[in-house]
Amino acid sequence: MPRNGPVLGHLRILLVEDSPGDAELLSGQILGAGLDASFERAESAAALRQALARETPDIVLSDLSLPGFSGLDALRIVRDSHPDMPFIFVSGTLGEDAAVAALREGANDYIIKHQPARLPSAVARAVR
Repeated sequence: MPRNGPVLGHLRILLVEDSPGDAELLSGQILGAGLDASFERAESAAALRQALARETPDIVLSDLSLPGFSGLDALRIVRDSHPDMPFIFVSGTLGEDAAVAALREGANDYIIKHQPARLPSAVARAVR
């Protein structure tokens, strides 16, 4: 696990996630690996746009399946206003075809929710 908090500095992470429990799991993985981070959660396209307008995060972590809009919609919203912002999909429903599509659309990486151990290193790599 990376212990890169001091090297990376404080990370502002925007979670596009409808499940509070999953958001807690993701934040726990990142903090537990020694990364220094704060989190904001957006559950809708409107909340995502508001969060991006309020403060620019260092990285966006997004579920693929969200009620009312998709993770690919979230990626497009982020890319419209912040073309170079790191974006990682973290999903329990990410099959191989969806993962390839996500990377083609411009996502930096994808992580399976049920195998979150790779998340801290993927975040550290994406924000460098």
